[in-house]
Amino acid sequence: MNPAHNACPLCAEDGGTLVWSSRELRVVLVEDPDLPGYTRVIWNTHVKEMSDLSAAGQQAFMQVVFLVESVQRRILRADKVNLASLGNMTPHLHWHIMPRWQNDPWFPDSIWAPRRERDAASLANWREHHETLATLQGEYAAALRVRLEQDFGPSSNHTRPASQPAPRPATPSAAASADNRLQELPTQQLATLHPAWQAALDTPAARDALARLDQFLAQRLQEGATIYPARIFRALEELAPEDVHVVILGQDPYHGPGQAQGLAFSVPDDCPAPPSLRNIFNELAQEYPDRPARRKNDLSDWSRQGVLLLNTSLTVEQGAAGSHARKGWEAVTDALINAVAASSHPKVFLLWGNHAQSKQAAVEAHGSTCKILKSNHPSPLSALRPPRPFIGCGHFTQANTWLTSMGQQAIDWF
Repeated sequence: MNPAHNACPLCAEDGGTLVWSSRELRVVLVEDPDLPGYTRVIWNTHVKEMSDLSAAGQQAFMQVVFLVESVQRRILRADKVNLASLGNMTPHLHWHIMPRWQNDPWFPDSIWAPRRERDAASLANWREHHETLATLQGEYAAALRVRLEQDFGPSSNHTRPASQPAPRPATPSAAASADNRLQELPTQQLATLHPAWQAALDTPAARDALARLDQFLAQRLQEGATIYPARIFRALEELAPEDVHVVILGQDPYHGPGQAQGLAFSVPDDCPAPPSLRNIFNELAQEYPDRPARRKNDLSDWSRQGVLLLNTSLTVEQGAAGSHARKGWEAVTDALINAVAASSHPKVFLLWGNHAQSKQAAVEAHGSTCKILKSNHPSPLSALRPPRPFIGCGHFTQANTWLTSMGQQAIDWF
């Protein structure tokens, strides 16, 4: 095996939620709630450029790319589809197929450009359009899989070259899988929370959102959906708002069996670390080279020290990242974030990725007791990407330095 391949995220991981694969390539949905339908087509073998492929390989690759584009146009009604093969930071051949709309946050620039300033009417229009697009994700994934199988045959389990071993699959026991499935609706789980959290959620907006979520989740469970996690509000169970010293904000729970436990980025110790969590541990090792590597995938010890591990959506359906975005969780988690930001003691907000950074203005409104640190998301395909790579961000040491300067206890990340 070429040693250079060991560090390649696309040799080690699917690169998203796998939709279809063949011996040569695979098609994955990118887990980016901000850009519904964003899809990658990835060549399984570690090659850098299209010209490294045979003529037949080039043709097969682009046929799949164009098929994905056609399904995006049909199901998602994209105003434009962007195709890009970059690989500057991840030199493993892959194409991005990105549906775009004239009211999306970056249009007409690329999705890697800063978001454009929009007036209130334009923002409201995009939010409404985005909510509609989010409801089409299941239909898009199903239509894409059907077309790929019709044109190129059934999906193969061969998603990587034989020389590149796949990571150990996250396949916990049947009991563990059942344990983290949602059983009780959100309002049934509120009684165990600290009164300060209950007060934060006792506003018209939060109450209305929770009522809508109860109805939505009850309907999806009745329809047979598997939803994670069982303990929706676990991130709040051991903390009151005044106990929070660090906020780490994720997007939505892991969507595989046995993974999500109600703490952003955390999984049980007997579950393999997902790619983002492995990059978090890689960054820790880089910042603390003299400390033994962290071995625990369960981050509840962070929670007990005052680290709020909160996702902006608190439930998800199996195999469908972002499936519960725009269903009401944003109003609930905004209320929780505001409660922490408004408390008078010092706290650090680690905002990783665009989704988390959209909360920056709300945090800043509460003044100087809030320290904000920003970087890309720790996902393998963004962790090294400019302008703010996650790997090398120094956030763990910076957070502790600031906390101690404010008279607070540092976090033991290990």
